Amino acid sequence: MLYDDQAAGFDERAGVPADAVQAVAAALVEMVGPVDGQRWLEVGAGTGGLSLPLLRLPIHYTGFDQSPAMLEVFRQRADAAGLAAALHVADGNARWTAEDASTDVVFSARALHHLDPEHAATETRRVLRAPGGWLVLGRVRRPPDSPKSILRRQMRRMLQAQGFAGRSHEARAGAVFAALERAGGLRMEPRVAARWTGAHRPAESLASWEGKSGLAGIDVPVEAKARVLAELRDWAAGEYGDLDQPLDQEESFELDAIRVPAV
Repeated sequence: MLYDDQAAGFDERAGVPADAVQAVAAALVEMVGPVDGQRWLEVGAGTGGLSLPLLRLPIHYTGFDQSPAMLEVFRQRADAAGLAAALHVADGNARWTAEDASTDVVFSARALHHLDPEHAATETRRVLRAPGGWLVLGRVRRPPDSPKSILRRQMRRMLQAQGFAGRSHEARAGAVFAALERAGGLRMEPRVAARWTGAHRPAESLASWEGKSGLAGIDVPVEAKARVLAELRDWAAGEYGDLDQPLDQEESFELDAIRVPAV
């Protein structure tokens, strides 16, 4: 999924608060530092919502994403801040935009689950310098009883009732780490870098899913997708009433890191 059609509103829908972004960058430095002179590769750089503080670090930053529209938002954001970013349009399921043994840190936030796990693990090892480096994954966490989590689970149940199994983000990310551990990687304890309280409108989730080409990370026939979302809208209206009413939910940003030997 390219997310081209979501680029303009992506940060409004899925962005992380500015103070949390700074906290994530600080936590990253603590995990992989000292960073002076390091080369970082961001997989799925998107709109750069988490990346501007990285551009201010004394590192050599390169980012890539499959979506030209998302990267254009990133470029505009970097230009407005007077920062330079080496950005490339590339498919993460093909060869990554880094030479062999050229990288100290591979970072990816909410993107690696779109890739084939074995390919992601192989490319991570290929690009890291000898004797090795870091892979750090970032993800937003919410309590199971948060409105967004409940809606997502219900959507997946309804999708399964139509005969389609959505992609498991957790399973795919876990498969990348498992492959790297088999190659001698040492996984660190996950770290919560930031916490905040957000407001979520159920209508926002529905609009987001309606705007995607698939559902739950997979391609779904248009008719089946329409049935799932219509049923979900009815269910959500019965559960929450006004779908545009903002509902508070706790959120956090977690970093999961592994020290990886190079090939």
